[in-house]
Amino acid sequence: MNLKRCNNGHFYDADKYTSCPHCNPTVSASEMTVSMAPGDMDPAVRSAAEAFGGEDSKTVSLQDAVSAAVEKKAEPAPAAASAPAPAAAPAPASAPSDNAKTVSYYGSSLGAEPTVGWLVCIEGDHYGESFPLKSGRNFIGRSVSMDVVLAGDMSVSRERHAIVIYEPKAKCFIAQAGDARELFYLNDNVVLNNEIMKNYDVLSVGNEKLLFVGLCGPQFCWEDTKKTDK
Repeated sequence: MNLKRCNNGHFYDADKYTSCPHCNPTVSASEMTVSMAPGDMDPAVRSAAEAFGGEDSKTVSLQDAVSAAVEKKAEPAPAAASAPAPAAAPAPASAPSDNAKTVSYYGSSLGAEPTVGWLVCIEGDHYGESFPLKSGRNFIGRSVSMDVVLAGDMSVSRERHAIVIYEPKAKCFIAQAGDARELFYLNDNVVLNNEIMKNYDVLSVGNEKLLFVGLCGPQFCWEDTKKTDK
């Protein structure tokens, strides 16, 4: 058999036909059937013929067999099984958080923040008000974040105009200059260095005069009270 392909893509036996019978409407459909043994066929055509008529088929439409062979070759190969994705590496253990509030001297020993003294306004916009003092630094200013809030006096700096410290080991109170540009006074003397305070000293902060009254000192401290309770 002399198998050829016309310009339109049809396959035909050139020994039987002088031109493509598929393109020539005068050729009947029966003439397009080619009798051949499976061993004479191209392997791809023979495979397609077996798919159409089984292994014992002797006669098959040449065009159908060739078209089936072409389609079979065009079928995509089955995709190879993809390898499983590697397991994700375990996340590194995070460091413990350190967002907890710092525990003060009395907070660690007593479990609370007891009052160690007071400032009482004896002159100014906060006349008659009292402000409790805690162990450590007590910041004085207009901001609500301060320990002693003098919000009504615009002559007072917003933050850290002055600082009053209670030092629990020495059991004493200290007046210390703040971070603001404005000055403050202890008994009408400007505070530039650390100054030891005693009961009934007067701090002048802006237009406010604050009388100091200490609770803790040589005669009393919260540590002694805790020891007595035990």
